[in-house]
Amino acid sequence: MLNQERVCEMTKLAIFDRNEGQECKPVIQYFRKDYIARELLKSFIAGTIALALLAAAVGLYYMEDLMEQLNVMDIRQAVVRGILCYIVCMAVYLLITYIVYHIRYTKGRRKVKKYYMHLKRVNRLYQEEEQP
Repeated sequence: MLNQERVCEMTKLAIFDRNEGQECKPVIQYFRKDYIARELLKSFIAGTIALALLAAAVGLYYMEDLMEQLNVMDIRQAVVRGILCYIVCMAVYLLITYIVYHIRYTKGRRKVKKYYMHLKRVNRLYQEEEQP
């Protein structure tokens, strides 16, 4: 005979596995600081590439003006401004990345705890059914 409560719990588990299981997989595999550090590293690399491409595109767009002012321009000051702009942009981008992935990890942890709660309930129902 089917146990209605166990079927409901198993349905909730199946829905979680299908919808949110892959999303919460990294939460199970990593500690909080490792998960966030991994995402910060990926964001650092992607942000550096994006800013380099942006700088190259802007440089190509203003190439004629740059060539005209090359002799009178202070190259050292331009490089320092570029580095400061890079540092500020990356700091803001990495701060946003940290906040986003900290929230995602916290929410994912809550979802996994709920999943384990349902799993324990199913296990308890199986054990109750086996006992005479």
